[in-house]
Amino acid sequence: MRYTIIIIFTGLLITACNKQIESVRPLTKIDKEGELASLTGIEETTVGNYSLMQGSGFNDFDVPMHDFAESRGNNVTLQTWGAVGKTTDAFFFRNSSSPTQGNSADFYRGAYQVIVSVNTTLEGIAAMENTTFSTLTEAEKNRFRYAKGENLFLRALVYFNLVRVYGKPYYQSAGGNPGLILKTSSDIKDVPQRSTVKQVYDFIIGDLQTAAQLMKAPVNKTNAFGSSAAAWSLLSRAYLYMGGTVAAPDPASNQRAIDYADSVITQTGGKYILLQGDAYSKMFADDEFGDVGRANGTTNKEMIFAFDNSTGGSSIGQLYHYDVNYGVGATFLPSASFKSLLLPGDIRSTFLKLNTNSNFVETTKFLVLNEAWLTRAPYIHFRLAELYLNRAEAYAKLGNTAKAKENLKAIHTRAGLPASDVDNLAAQDVLSAVLRERRIELAFEGHNSFDYFRNGLPMTRTAADNNGTAFTIEPTDPKVVLELPKN
Repeated sequence: MRYTIIIIFTGLLITACNKQIESVRPLTKIDKEGELASLTGIEETTVGNYSLMQGSGFNDFDVPMHDFAESRGNNVTLQTWGAVGKTTDAFFFRNSSSPTQGNSADFYRGAYQVIVSVNTTLEGIAAMENTTFSTLTEAEKNRFRYAKGENLFLRALVYFNLVRVYGKPYYQSAGGNPGLILKTSSDIKDVPQRSTVKQVYDFIIGDLQTAAQLMKAPVNKTNAFGSSAAAWSLLSRAYLYMGGTVAAPDPASNQRAIDYADSVITQTGGKYILLQGDAYSKMFADDEFGDVGRANGTTNKEMIFAFDNSTGGSSIGQLYHYDVNYGVGATFLPSASFKSLLLPGDIRSTFLKLNTNSNFVETTKFLVLNEAWLTRAPYIHFRLAELYLNRAEAYAKLGNTAKAKENLKAIHTRAGLPASDVDNLAAQDVLSAVLRERRIELAFEGHNSFDYFRNGLPMTRTAADNNGTAFTIEPTDPKVVLELPKN
C-alpha cells in the first residue's frame, strides 16, 4: 500500500468560548489543480486519508478514540496508580482540556486533520466531475465513484466518533445539545458555527447513504478499505445510538438500525460470515510470534472494515501488553468485573493470557507481533458480530423478543455456550442479556462506555482489583462529555 499524506496541519486551535477552529495552516497541500486533477492522484490521496487514522506516527486518532471508549467504562482497570496522564485522564473522568494531561487535544486535532484532508480530496473530485470525468473509461469511472464514496465514508466515521465524544447522548434533548463544527471545505477561513448533535447525525447519515451507493461500483478491495457494507454498518450503529434509552426507546431509529444491519448480513452475497469454532478462536488468539497469522486481517471474513497495521503497527498495543524489553505497557488490564462475566466453556476466556514477565492477565486481542509499544493487529472498526448484536438490541427495544433472542443466540452459542441460556430468558430480561453479551463480545474494541451512556444507563466501576477508582457515572453527568480542547 502506498501511503500519500496529503495534508499536514499545525496550529489547529479551538477556543472554548466560540467553539471555532481559529487556524489551520497547511505545510504541504495537494490541490485540485495539481495531483488531484487525475484519477491516480485521487486514489493515492484517498489511501493517504486512511493512513491519517492510524494511531502512530505524527497523527493520533484511533488510539485516543479507543482510550475514551474503553477507559471510561468498566471492562478495564489501571495497572498501577500514578499521576493522571494522557492515557489515564479519561479513566478518572477528569476531562482535561490540557494538551499534556489528556488525549482530547490530540484526538480533536487529529480528527479535523482527517476531515480537512478528506474535504480537499472531495474538492478535487468535484473539479474532475466538471472537467475530465467524461473522458474516463467506464472502469475508470467506477474507480472514481468508489474513491468518492470512500472519502464520504471516512468523513462520516470521523464525525461520528467526534460527536460521541464531545456531544451528549442523542436521547438527551432529542439531539438538540451542542455538537460539533461541521466543516465541509478545506478553506482555512471557513469556520462554521457549532452544530447540534442532531445536525451532526443528519450530516453523517447523508454522507453514508451517498457513500454506500457510490461504493456499489464494481471495484474489488479488501476489508482494509471502506465499502457499502462498512457504510451500512456505521448507519446501523448510528441509528442504534439514536435509538433512545432502555426505558424510552425510539421505534423508528431502532427499526433503521435493524434495516441497515440486515443489509450487511443478508444482502452482501455471503461475503461476511460469523466465524465459528477454531476460526473464531484464532481471530483473537495470542499471536505474539506470528504463528497464527493474525496480522493479515484482510482475509478475515468477519471483519467488515479493519485498518491494516501489518506493515507499520499501531501504538494501541502499549495500552494492553507489557513489554519486558522496554519495561512499559499494559496501562489497561481486563477488570475483575469483566472477567467475572466469563462463564465456564466460554471461548472468549481464551482471549485472556497471563503475561509471565509481569504477572498481569492481559487481553490477546492486540497481541500480534508486538514490537515494544506497537501491535500489528488490525484495528477493527466494524465486524459482523456487532451487526447481530445491533439487531438483537433493536429488536429487544421494539418488543420483538423472538427476533432479539435469535440474534443474541447466534453470538452466545458461537462462543461455546448453551442455547438454553437464551431460550430460557424472560422477555423482560432479554435486553439486559443483550447488553451483557455485547460487553463481552466487543470487549476492548471501543464500545464499552458508550453502550451505557447512549442507553441512559449508569456506568459502575467496582475497581476491586489493581488500583482503579470505584465510582458510578450517571449518563446525565456533565463529565460524560469531553470539553472541546482550548489549545
